[in-house]
Amino acid sequence: MPFDMVQESNPNLLNQLKKVKDYELVVVDTAPSRESKALKAVIEKVDYVVMPSKPASLDIQALIHTVKTLVAPAKVTHRILLTIVDPRSIGDALDAQESLMEAGIPVFSSFIRSYKIYERIPDEGISIVQATGKNAGVAASDYRKLADELLREWN
Repeated sequence: MPFDMVQESNPNLLNQLKKVKDYELVVVDTAPSRESKALKAVIEKVDYVVMPSKPASLDIQALIHTVKTLVAPAKVTHRILLTIVDPRSIGDALDAQESLMEAGIPVFSSFIRSYKIYERIPDEGISIVQATGKNAGVAASDYRKLADELLREWN
């Protein structure tokens, strides 16, 4: 892959995140729960939080609780990314986006649809933008839209 990846969940090490100087961008993927020790360790050390979530009602309700009790009090810029969106049920994602906005929680207008291609590409060691096959172009387009949205916000 065209990036370094480290698997680390030790909160004491994650607490030292700001000391990482060799990278322009560091991505931390933690458990989404407000009980996650890893999330608690990094939440006040980061500049931006992207919180992925399925658009299912129970997932959204748990996410709203986590944002209101852990993320918002840390005063860190954050935004919700709806993922694993069933391409046949886009309305569910739009409803979830609306629920989040009504709760005062920022949400990306982009979302990531669920396609079988995601199951294959890790074994091939390629990113979605390098993939070929059914729905690869549409899946890559979802990530390009997200990247464009992020870049607009950061610039």
